[in-house]
Amino acid sequence: MRLLLVISFFFSVLFSFAQQQDSITSPSIQAIARAQQGKILVRWAPTDAIVWQRANTYGYTLERFTVYRDGKRLESPEQKIIATGTLKPAPVESWEEISMTNDNAAILAQAIHGEDFEVGTDEGELMAIVNKVEQLEQRYSFALFAADMNFEAAKLAGLGFEDTNIKSNEGYLYRVKSAIPIELAANVKEGLIYIEASNTEALPAPIDLVGVFNDKEVLLTWEYELFKSIYATYYVERSEDGTNYKRLDDLPLVNLNNTDKSPTKRMYYVDTLAQNNKKYHYRVLGVSPFGEQGEPSKSIVGQGQKALTATPFVTNHKLIGEADAEIYWEFPKEKENEVAEFQIRAATKDNGTYETIKKGITPQTRTTTLTTPYSTNYIKVVAMGKDSTETASFSALVQLIDSIPPAKPVGLIGVMDSLGITTITWEPNREKDMLGYRVFRGNIKNEEYAQITIDPATTNKFTDTVQVKSLNDKVYYTVVAVDNRYNNSDYSEVLEIKKPDVVPPSSPIFKEYKVNKNGVSLSWIKSVSADVDKHQLYRKNKSTVSEWELIFETNDTITNFEDTKVAAATKYTYKIQAIDDSGLISADSPNLTIETASNTEDKVLKGLNATVDREQNSITLNWRKLPSEIKELVIFKSKKEGKPSTWKQLPATLTKIIDNNISPNNIYIYQVRTVFANGSFGTLETIEVNY
Repeated sequence: MRLLLVISFFFSVLFSFAQQQDSITSPSIQAIARAQQGKILVRWAPTDAIVWQRANTYGYTLERFTVYRDGKRLESPEQKIIATGTLKPAPVESWEEISMTNDNAAILAQAIHGEDFEVGTDEGELMAIVNKVEQLEQRYSFALFAADMNFEAAKLAGLGFEDTNIKSNEGYLYRVKSAIPIELAANVKEGLIYIEASNTEALPAPIDLVGVFNDKEVLLTWEYELFKSIYATYYVERSEDGTNYKRLDDLPLVNLNNTDKSPTKRMYYVDTLAQNNKKYHYRVLGVSPFGEQGEPSKSIVGQGQKALTATPFVTNHKLIGEADAEIYWEFPKEKENEVAEFQIRAATKDNGTYETIKKGITPQTRTTTLTTPYSTNYIKVVAMGKDSTETASFSALVQLIDSIPPAKPVGLIGVMDSLGITTITWEPNREKDMLGYRVFRGNIKNEEYAQITIDPATTNKFTDTVQVKSLNDKVYYTVVAVDNRYNNSDYSEVLEIKKPDVVPPSSPIFKEYKVNKNGVSLSWIKSVSADVDKHQLYRKNKSTVSEWELIFETNDTITNFEDTKVAAATKYTYKIQAIDDSGLISADSPNLTIETASNTEDKVLKGLNATVDREQNSITLNWRKLPSEIKELVIFKSKKEGKPSTWKQLPATLTKIIDNNISPNNIYIYQVRTVFANGSFGTLETIEVNY
């Protein structure tokens, strides 16, 4: 049989299995399957041209494993060998009948059995490139492409099998292996595909078909990625009445741009229209690798439009009242049929963003009146073409007479940190012709404030730095809004910000003191700082090792205090300090040391004596019973020449105490003080013991 193949089509691709071979490191067999009513169609193809050529001689082995039945997985899959090496291309005689009626079968036959594989085409440049490829690669590529288009031809080529011995309640795993001797093709990976016999779903219709109509042409595009595992190719159909559709090409379209490294999401096709302003309907349908054609997509309709070529030209404008303007322009009358409407757009700057402020102006109109949105307007007249293109005039400056200042800024708030960095904000003005804001500052509330912005600030936020350590504890701000015509608003309300307090208050000083039998009367001069919150008076007993004790605190105007909780004939040191409302503490006042008066009436501790017991290694202190007004005793202990420290604090009911913490050859000094129930102290009684 003489099989002369002449192929003419828009473009060609490899069979969908072979598209994956760039990412596959070793030859393998790729398999797919599809369930139909009462049968399962299985397709496969090697990913390597040499393996394909040798498999044409040695064939393929096909096995089936039943792995599921009635929805349950079988413990031991049931194996069935369908063919062992017999699945290979049919002899040339078997191709004659099908090749007469199907071009794809003729392509397959020529690729497998033809002595030469020459391709003629009207697209000389395209096929010149293809013909440079090795002849084996050409045979392989065209064979797989043709097998995609016709399942009967794929079966004749040893690349497909129709399994009718199936049950609808079973699931099958098909395994396809090369029957090539291992010495001729080692490590050819087998192909595996699982399918359930009941999974007889209809092929889906392509989705998201979109058409972009231009001058005597339309760009069609539709979803590709979602269905790339279902459809290998597509047909495009066109209709003039929306009912009778004709295919635009005899051969289907294939996506050449899809690769693993750069996957394509959509298909594209450009069709030439015979004339503009005539409606055309389009739809697409997919072809599966089994040669099945799916349902067509939803149709779209549109018409070509001549491209808009003319441009409007603004000739004049007139101001009407305070905010309106009349715009005049020119446009060729013979081009009006290309225009859908005119629009007016405006911006505050020539190179700014233009916004549409008026639309729906008829193609016959050459003048319009509008309200300008800004005090300074750059106006463009835009012709909107019926083909969705547009042309715009050069901008024209339309400037209104503006003597009205903006509203004064409101809502000023501010904060200052410890370094004097001050941030103030306010509500932005709503005028569209705003230039910015001027910020003024003062150190005294009612003085004339100084401007601190060189140029108007363009935002409603300003940062300033002030000296924190100064005589003024507050700073004042006011803001003025400025429009593009330099009209100034009134001053905003004054914002008062208190500076962070980093300077402690001045120290208070003692003014005088008096010593009497009740204690010590003190008076002082308060701190002169205005932010003082309170004064604190402290006392320390010079006769003992003690800490400063807070004895009086006032946040009033009181400047005197009588300390009655002191012991007679005892030295005390006093100090006073001021604390401001930020918690800062003044330096201490000069200390004041006072000795209280001696009061024999306070000598209520009588009969104090000491007994030394060297056998028991102890010293016993004894005294007479104390009167009821005594609350407790405080005993201080020290060695000779040492500093006394509190040793015991005893209830007034005791009349003796034993000290076992002593060492020979030491002189011990004991000081005993009585504490009255009112908190005052009796005289300090001292006894010296030589041990």
